[in-house]
Amino acid sequence: MNIKKEQEEQIINCGVFGYDSKKIANILGFDNQEVQREMTDETSEFYTLLQKGKDIADYVIDLKLFEMAKGGDIGALDKFEYRKRDRKDFSELL
Repeated sequence: MNIKKEQEEQIINCGVFGYDSKKIANILGFDNQEVQREMTDETSEFYTLLQKGKDIADYVIDLKLFEMAKGGDIGALDKFEYRKRDRKDFSELL
């Protein structure tokens, strides 16, 4: 897949927003099957950019929840701890 420089940020943003392959293909003007292949190929630039977006989104959400929890928001603390446990449980499966 030939990714243009201006498409890199779009791919990262698609990862942030959690878009599926069909939506990404429509946004970027790529073939859906090609996007599906690239989304699962851990060696591809596309996969790396998409994963970067997902990781950025997780970080921003966790940071906001943590800040809210520090301010005394018990609901935010519960969500923050749930997200931590969920990541830990998933990593133990690997």
